[in-house]
Parts: sequence; C-alpha cells; structure tokens
Amino acid sequence: MFEREDHFIGGRWVSARGSEFLDVVSPSTEEVVGRVPVATTDEVDAAVAAARAAFDDGPWPRLSVAERAEHLRRFVAAVEARREPALRLQIDEMGMTHKFAVENFDGLRPSLERYVADAEKIAFAEVREGVVGKVLVLREPVGVVAGVTPWNSPIAVEVSKIFPALLMGCPIVVKPAPESPLSAYLLGEAAIEAGLPEGVLSIVNGGVPVGAHLVDHPGIDHVTFTGSTGGGHVIAQTCAARFRGVTLELGGKSAAVVLPGTDMTEYVPSLVGGSLRNSGQICVSTNRVIVHEDDRDRVVQQLVDHISAMKLGDPHEPDTDFGPLAAKRQLEKVEQFVASGRAQGAKVVLGGVRPADRPTGWYFEPTVFVDVDNGMEIAQEEIFGPVLSVITYSDEDEAIAIANDSKYGLGGAVFATDAEEGIRVATRIVTGTVQVNGGPPAGGGGPFAGRKHSGMGAERAVEGLGAFLELKSVTLPPGYEPAAV
Repeated sequence: MFEREDHFIGGRWVSARGSEFLDVVSPSTEEVVGRVPVATTDEVDAAVAAARAAFDDGPWPRLSVAERAEHLRRFVAAVEARREPALRLQIDEMGMTHKFAVENFDGLRPSLERYVADAEKIAFAEVREGVVGKVLVLREPVGVVAGVTPWNSPIAVEVSKIFPALLMGCPIVVKPAPESPLSAYLLGEAAIEAGLPEGVLSIVNGGVPVGAHLVDHPGIDHVTFTGSTGGGHVIAQTCAARFRGVTLELGGKSAAVVLPGTDMTEYVPSLVGGSLRNSGQICVSTNRVIVHEDDRDRVVQQLVDHISAMKLGDPHEPDTDFGPLAAKRQLEKVEQFVASGRAQGAKVVLGGVRPADRPTGWYFEPTVFVDVDNGMEIAQEEIFGPVLSVITYSDEDEAIAIANDSKYGLGGAVFATDAEEGIRVATRIVTGTVQVNGGPPAGGGGPFAGRKHSGMGAERAVEGLGAFLELKSVTLPPGYEPAAV
C-alpha cells in the first residue's frame, strides 16, 4: 500500500501537521491502496507563501522562456523515469486502464514541447504606434497560480496546469482530487530531482475545504480549475469577489454528428473512443451520437459490434479496454441515469447493467441507448460514464439544432464522406472544439475552450498561455526611439 505522511511544499517534503488522512480505495478491488494526509489551512498558507516568495523575490519570473523550458524538460525527464510507478498508481487510484494510462503518460513530453513552441510565438514586449508617439506593450507573468484538478486523469491534468503556469513564469500550488492524490507524489519527487527552484511548485492534498481555502487565498493571483460545472460555478463566484482571473474547464454533453450516407467503417473506432474512452469519464466525451434516420440501424449495429468486441476487465491488464468507474457514487449515478433513460422510453441495445462476472469493483457494462429524444435526461445531463445515446435526425438543420440544444459546449465531432462538408457543419456547432473525421480535441494544438456551462477562458495553445500573463502599456517619451525589443 502507498502511504505518505508529508506534503510537497515549496520544493521540499514537509511532515504533515494535521491528523486527518485520505484513504484511497481501488475502484477495481474496493480495497484501500493508499493513505495520504489532508493539508491543514496552515500548510496551504505555507505553500502559497513559498510560491509568493518565489514570484516576488525569486529568479523564476525573471528567467527567459527558454531557460524555464529547460527546467521543465528536466522535470519531464524525471517524471518519465518514474514510468512504471506512475502507471501503476494511476490505475490503482482511479481505475483507468493500462492503455489509457500509457496514452496519457506518453503524451507528457509532446505536450510540453507544444507549450514551448506556442510560448515562442508570444511577443512579451512589443512597440506599437500610438495616436501620439509610441507605446511599449508588455506581457508579464500574472503571479501565483492555484491549480485544482479532477480525478479522471491525474498526472496528465496536473501537468496541464503546471506546464503553462511555470512556462509563463508563475509559481503554482496544485491540489489534486481527493480520490486520486497518490501519483502526484511522483511529481514532487521529479521536481526535486530536476532541481526546480524553491517555491515554484507545491502540492497539497484534500477535499473541498482545502480547495476552497486555496482558491480564496489572498496570495493567489489566478485560478485554473478542471472539474464539474457546479464546482466551477462556486470557484467563479469566489474569484469574482476578489477580482481574480480564473480559467474553468468544466462539464460537457458533446455531440458527434454523422452526416447522411457516411461510411463509418473507418471511423467507428474513433467514434467509440471519443464517446467511451476511460469508461466515459472524460469531460469532452461525444456521448450523444446524432445519426440520420435512414442510417440509424447500420451505424448502431457497427457501434454494437465494435464495442462488444472490446474487453471489460482488470485495468492493470494491457489489453483491457474498459475498467471500473472511479468511485462507488459514480457507479450509482450511472445506474440512476440508465434507469431514467429506460423510464423515459429509451431502449438499451447493449449493456445497461453491472457485469455478472465482476461482483467486486465498480464496473458497469458499456451501454448503448436508441430511441433517445434529445430532451431526455440521458441526453441533457453529463453522465460521466460508459453510456452512449443515439439520436436520429431528418435533415441537417435538425441535426445542428439537436447538437446545439444543450447547456454545455465543450467538445464535438462530425463524420462526413466529404471533408469540406464536415468542416462546414462543424462551424455551425456551438462548442469549443470539434473534430472532423477523428483526431484529438483541438487537434492537439489549438485552444481548448468551453462555451456556455462548459467553462470560461481557454487552455492550451497561445490563447491558453495568455491566461497566465497580464498586460501593461508603457507610454514612451515624445521623440524616443526604442532599441529593438
């Protein structure tokens, strides 16, 4: 069992002062696999104070992007050196499959290099012609950042906060989800091994009270949060009261639109992956599949055949496709949604139950609903489980109306025989990112920004990096000719 009695504060391990601990339960065995301390308010204060000192008095904000990038490359190398424990701990703590853990872990270095490439495009200082004379426009680090992360993809989401904040010169205090705090200890170890300067990274454990204290701390300048829409609403209110910047990446109920006559043979793996990867526990999952009424039976059969051939089982086994849900409450929530779908008239054509051969663990069979009306609860609410709803349309306008009839606007997909037609339809969907005929959200290079109840601001790309910068205009003296900036 993984046991720790310390926190990573200011770049070093500090013995926990409190008496409260988190017991981390394996979703696949229902056994306790880890125990770590909950941070006290004094420990959160110490983490923020260390970050504050690193920003106000330390070298980090004054390093060049290239220098900070080299520090982060050493950090990633140290994380990569912990590959096997990183995979094992993430599987233990939240039940993600080995396949998904590998996919996420192998994406760490490419993710950093993309951030670095985008950072190199930013003009941190530029001279502009004003109405009278010239003005020097500066982009400066915003300050100390609080990063609050979810349980569904621990290391990947944690570094998605750490990379951009540190690259832009902002020390960060990270609070992992209480369900999955174990693997974050490896990030602390890697930070020490890589020689990250004192104070630039701290990691504190805890639930809502710890997160609330961190987010409302007067020493924080910007908050970046990935999680539920409800949690984001509370954080947005807190930040508004302090006139503090906030980036929110929240829930979704994304649609995958299959255009009439599209041969889905090639695209079914992408459609299923986009809908059910990580047992549907991904905010950007496209779990509303919108299909032309003439194509429904064909596409549904392709989905059922493909999903039926996939393996549900022990997440530690390399060939497992579907592991358990991350928490018992999540399993119960999925069961309630499935019952609601049936009660409202939708029909289950695959799954819909706990697997009989998995009495232990929070498993639920991947589920496909048909005869779904977009007004049903299963089509409107984020389930965060392996449940896919097939909805039919008669013409393009109706398909777009269905896709846009949601309080969310995070992801989306279009599958089309003609790529140009697919792109045209994608422009009509009110959402932050749309994949045409497969590929990762935002193409791995564009901004990732939710609309409506799916978030505020953007992550990734130049636009996401901008969240960690503040603008300053310096009016230059009349007749002054600045040197090259």
